Amino acid sequence: MLDRTAGPSTQPPPFRSRRANRVALIVQAVFALYLLGANFYSARQNWFEYGGGAPRSPLYGIWDVEEMASDGTSRPPLLSDAERWRRVIFPSPQAVAFQRMDDSFDRFWAAIDSASRKIDLTKGEDKKWKATITYERPAPERLVLEGEMDGHRYRMQLRLTDHTKRLLVSRGFHWVQEYPFNR
Repeated sequence: MLDRTAGPSTQPPPFRSRRANRVALIVQAVFALYLLGANFYSARQNWFEYGGGAPRSPLYGIWDVEEMASDGTSRPPLLSDAERWRRVIFPSPQAVAFQRMDDSFDRFWAAIDSASRKIDLTKGEDKKWKATITYERPAPERLVLEGEMDGHRYRMQLRLTDHTKRLLVSRGFHWVQEYPFNR
């Protein structure tokens, strides 16, 4: 490090006998193999539970809310309307998130029944809260949601967004994040 030569180690072996030192080396190698195997197993499990190998929702994707009506009244997409939804996100078969116009999220547990075209919603923190939404899928990139939540009747027309056009995917990886991406 300081441009000096390094001499042989003066550290004595951990044990006096040669056999004990060999056993200690074998134990270290076995432990290292165990750690590698355990990490590989954990990574494989996580891939199939949370990653690209995980099961996808039948409605998987990020859906933009094009039209929304609450209690029969149309709600235009105004940024000042904190009660209107901007997007509906189906990240997994058991979850759905509604993004509001102010970019806050309402997250729910979801049970999607493709046969009856119903989505049963529950809130994680409130076990008594429940809602049922029906859906129609007139085209692969179109979705219509209709149902009652929190005493209000909702109807929404959604369009599936192209995830390849999202900034995180389309911009690519950069070691150095230039302005305005360096937040």
